[in-house]
Amino acid sequence: MANATPTVQTSQTQGRWSGQLSAANIINRIGWIFAQVLLWAFFLSVAFPILWTIMTSFKTSRELFTNPWALPAVPHIANYVKAWSEMKVGTYFVNSVFVSLSSLVITMLLGSMAAYVIARIDIKINRALYFFFLAGWLIPYFLTFIPAWFLHRQLGTITKDSGHLALIIQYAASSLPFTIFFLYAFFKTLPRELEESAVIDGANPYQVFFRVMLPLARSGILTIGVFNFIGIWNEYPWALVTISRDELKTLPLGMANLLQRSQYQTDWGAMFAGFVITLVPTFVIYAIYQARLTEGITVGALKG
Repeated sequence: MANATPTVQTSQTQGRWSGQLSAANIINRIGWIFAQVLLWAFFLSVAFPILWTIMTSFKTSRELFTNPWALPAVPHIANYVKAWSEMKVGTYFVNSVFVSLSSLVITMLLGSMAAYVIARIDIKINRALYFFFLAGWLIPYFLTFIPAWFLHRQLGTITKDSGHLALIIQYAASSLPFTIFFLYAFFKTLPRELEESAVIDGANPYQVFFRVMLPLARSGILTIGVFNFIGIWNEYPWALVTISRDELKTLPLGMANLLQRSQYQTDWGAMFAGFVITLVPTFVIYAIYQARLTEGITVGALKG
């Protein structure tokens, strides 16, 4: 009889713990389901407009207005040919590729070198340089337009024939702060023994950077490079301020002007084909480098 009471209490305690665990499992399950619903809702809200745009790009204007949600009766590949040639989307595409790649090369070269110096070279103004570049990231992008425009006018980079130069310089300058901030974390934690070994082998500072340190930070460089490319590729406001000649316009500016000029009389199938052409580089880059992007973001977060 003396052992009966502890046994009863133990059974009651186990019952309470079991009930608490069961309630916790139910709450966790409900939370998981709720999170899945939110994620799927977000996915559909993003994927549906893209899929509808691709579907519409193969339709005629008549099909679009008579039954906008149906699949095209016959895919009209001619929409892409018309968009590329007659609507000058091909010219806009080439301009965007040139401006984006030129800006990206300058940004990644200067940004990686600056981040390496700030993170690895022991000089007194390192910390001040880091916060100087970081302060540039805190300035709202639109607030730089007026002083930047006057500056480019004085430098002679905004003219009828050299509008792309103003775009390239501005895009590179605007992308540098975040690039340096992002790459700083990668260079900061790389082992110094590798640098010392390269110096012992006779490498000069440039060889140490380009042959040793830069390849080690390739995941971070690839990640920030993709982010910079997407931002430059889709940039519209500064291009609107800078570019006036139609043959110099980039894709976002050219497509917006086409839509404004032709909103009452246009081939909507060709217009949507132009939109799809605009999206293609972003999708291709993300599809190729998806795994590397995830790796770069994760490593950057851990090292930061």
